[in-house]
Amino acid sequence: MAVSPVTAEPPISEVEDDEALVYTMRELNQQTPRIMSEIEKTGKPAFITRHGRFVATITSIAPGQVESRVLAELAREMGQRQQG
Repeated sequence: MAVSPVTAEPPISEVEDDEALVYTMRELNQQTPRIMSEIEKTGKPAFITRHGRFVATITSIAPGQVESRVLAELAREMGQRQQG
């Protein structure tokens, strides 16, 4: 896995398909908008490290994924209310 230093971050277009996105907590804290944009544009999960250890992942949500899940849950609840 390639860890890119903050000052030498390659443009998104140069990130190879098999290269994982890895960021430190410091990078995430200081560059959240850029990192979130990169995760969204590449569709790849990002691994977050703290003191050299992996502590979290951030994944992009496909467009409509959240909305369809919320609507399905609302429909289920409404169905239960009508039956009860």
